[in-house]
Amino acid sequence: MNNPASFVFDRLQTVSVPARKLFTVIVHEAYHGPLHPKPNGTATPPEILEACGLDVAEFYALLTMLGKVGLIQISNTYPFEEIQISPEAAEAAALADRCRRENIPLEEMFVNLARPQSERPYTGSPPEAAMTFNNFPVPPDQRFFEDYKVGHVYEFGTITVSEPEIIAFAKRYDPQYFHLDPAKAAASEFGGIIASGFHTTSLAMRLYVDHYLSHVASLASPGIDDIRWPNPLRPGDTVRIRATILEARLSRSKPDRGIVRTRVEAINQTDHLVLSMTVVSILGRRPDSSATL
Repeated sequence: MNNPASFVFDRLQTVSVPARKLFTVIVHEAYHGPLHPKPNGTATPPEILEACGLDVAEFYALLTMLGKVGLIQISNTYPFEEIQISPEAAEAAALADRCRRENIPLEEMFVNLARPQSERPYTGSPPEAAMTFNNFPVPPDQRFFEDYKVGHVYEFGTITVSEPEIIAFAKRYDPQYFHLDPAKAAASEFGGIIASGFHTTSLAMRLYVDHYLSHVASLASPGIDDIRWPNPLRPGDTVRIRATILEARLSRSKPDRGIVRTRVEAINQTDHLVLSMTVVSILGRRPDSSATL
């Protein structure tokens, strides 16, 4: 088709609604994502995953769907893929003239195309809902499984990291030059010393244990899933954590405890994500709790 917007629209109609939504995220991250440098019109899995909140398996399934209809192209191999808007879809940047005249971000035009037909006429971007955070009803030394409610979101912090701390950690645990050597790091793609991802994880874990995890009912963890470091942690950065409860269920084999799955994100002072991971915790139930919830 001659109209690039029609090309995008026609192909969006052939994929699922989750795939349409993912495409709008890819478009936004390709032009406004936090990772630089990168080719124009290109996004990377870490920044897309952070923005869309999908689990990894669903994310790659939807990517395949978008690739089959010609909306994106994937180059390189895991874990260094680059997701590029297809030439036909990128040509829709001609819409930028209208966008500039009407002060509409280009990616919102694609969001409009992804809506159901009954909602398609563009009426402006809906106001972004202000994020609100929950507070636990009791402090960590009185906190049990029952206090962790699915859907609740918390923020805690902060910790500031220095260059000597970054270097000291790296010398002992992750001796790569961009964590250790200021001169070599300055000449690298990072432009300076960055913290080991495991140092970043350790800082987030300290905040997690101090503020979020129960101090009386924590019984261990079977593991952590989907660790990602979408942006580097640098000297002088101050981080806080955001904890979102994804799941809280009773143990099938041991009724005195439950399992809580939490998405933990570490965010720096400029609101860039430096870590995301899903932590699974086993927590004891309150002693006076009934046998079932």
